[in-house]
Amino acid sequence: MVRRRNFLAALGAAAAAPILNAGGKKAEPKPKAKPAGRFVWRPTAQIVGGDALAVCWRTDSPSTGTLFWTQDPALPRDQWASACRVEEGLTASNRCDHLITVRGLDFTRPFLFEAVSEPVKMDAWWTYRKGSFASGVIRLRPILRAGGFTFAMFNDVHANVALFPKLCALPAVMEAEPGFAVLNGDCAGNCASEEQMAKDILNPLADLTARGLPVLVVRGNHEYRGAMARRIREAFAPFEHGWYAAFNLGQIRLLLLDGGEDKVDTHREYCGLLHCEPYIAQEAAWLAQETASPAWKAAARRVALCHIPPTANDPREDRGYGPTRLREKMEPVLCRAGLDLLLCGHTHHAALVPAEPGKRPYPTVIGGGPKDAAATVTLVQASPSGVRVSCLPLSGAAPLTVSV
Repeated sequence: MVRRRNFLAALGAAAAAPILNAGGKKAEPKPKAKPAGRFVWRPTAQIVGGDALAVCWRTDSPSTGTLFWTQDPALPRDQWASACRVEEGLTASNRCDHLITVRGLDFTRPFLFEAVSEPVKMDAWWTYRKGSFASGVIRLRPILRAGGFTFAMFNDVHANVALFPKLCALPAVMEAEPGFAVLNGDCAGNCASEEQMAKDILNPLADLTARGLPVLVVRGNHEYRGAMARRIREAFAPFEHGWYAAFNLGQIRLLLLDGGEDKVDTHREYCGLLHCEPYIAQEAAWLAQETASPAWKAAARRVALCHIPPTANDPREDRGYGPTRLREKMEPVLCRAGLDLLLCGHTHHAALVPAEPGKRPYPTVIGGGPKDAAATVTLVQASPSGVRVSCLPLSGAAPLTVSV
């Protein structure tokens, strides 16, 4: 009789022994299933018009991209609408960059979405799908509330990505519950690689989206720099005119301006590859048309965003080429346009430039810089009856405030 202890020991040894196949050879262990794929940068929701959102993400291998969405929080997930990018009869499937736009939205309601990608393999005749992976459900807050909106403006983060959660945690920001975030230029330093662009710009913006905040992106002069400057558009949904645009949120007209690079086109750093002058001239011509349009004139309030301030009332900042060009080509148009407020960054010093009746009839609020001691978040609360701005320092110093 085999004693119980010896029997269990023998059983354990048998279990631990290698399994042999019929030929007496050791059986190969089953390979672990490879994950279907992953996000290189996670989905970011971007405002691209008065009723439109675009969701962008990138995968590590060629995939399909499908956006499942709803504005009815009570609707079961399997009944949500779906959207994909279609180009001339073909679904944009054999690619890593995914950008899907949904229009006709009601911005007074929340927006729930999930981004799903399925890696694909294409041969000469067939396409094969190989599993799927998803972002999980993300819920965005309503953008419009009580006839107006509130947003949080960040600027000149310059890769100090730890600023975003610190600034979002300020009590005034938590209490205000902004409906969206604005990135007013220079999120990164100089983007040298795709990995750096994901780390410094895209995943921090995806974090804002995960907090319920779609983003509105204004290009700064540092987005003109680095090896990725010509590829950054892959991650940002274009407006009708590229990086500058105007549209209504409710009765308030938002004007997004591209201030360009702050160096001359012939600067040696660009080896003759910068052509900002004709681009800014084209934008200035468009600005004159926009500010004469019925949509501009009919708006209850008009708020502009531009990374570089045309006038900072600071000799150190006003002498540069970028501000000088904007003062010559765009500021005169803005001064005649009935603009209520201009929001800027660039100088790394928070400042309020008061309105000067008869000269510059709107105030300019300039956000702070990338170091914690100078960092700010600017809260803008806008309604048809007025706009209130609070530029809040991370340091706890007194905020800069103005109402128009």
